[in-house]
Amino acid sequence: MSRAWLSIRRLSLQLTADRRRFAIFCGLLALGMLFWTRLIVIQDMPRVAMADPSENSAETSENNPVSNTTIAKRVVLLPEGPIRNPFQVNPNYYPLLEDIEESLDEDSKSEVLPTDIVRSALHSHRLEAVMGTVVVISGQTCRAGANVRDVTGGGHRIELAEVRDRSVVIRCGDVQCVLRLD
Repeated sequence: MSRAWLSIRRLSLQLTADRRRFAIFCGLLALGMLFWTRLIVIQDMPRVAMADPSENSAETSENNPVSNTTIAKRVVLLPEGPIRNPFQVNPNYYPLLEDIEESLDEDSKSEVLPTDIVRSALHSHRLEAVMGTVVVISGQTCRAGANVRDVTGGGHRIELAEVRDRSVVIRCGDVQCVLRLD
């Protein structure tokens, strides 16, 4: 190994041998990196040209002579804020709920059908466990063919029709629902 490599290795062992000295070294290194980064950023600042509105004189150059004509002023109106709000929801893709409700006619607004009530009562149940032929639905332990208590309180007679590997079929009248383990 070369002499420089040995001296670098010796310095690294001396720095890491004492925790306090190593912490001070790391802090000074971080501070040095911060100052070095600021120098790089300040050194490479973008160049900006600003017009001075109080300056009325026009300079002439060899390539572009300016005559003593008056310079026409052009007023450009800029918007006060951003032209487009990136956080605004596009109503073409996501219509507001009021717009959807207004688009429905009075004739199409009908009362909730009994099958919809039964279907929502079936979907409100949750399958928690399947252990062979025994299942746990919404905290109730039952087998195939048993009645399941209605958690919505609607008084529906819900029956456990079929037990599968990771799902069950519950039925209320003609309406069926498949519950799966999450």
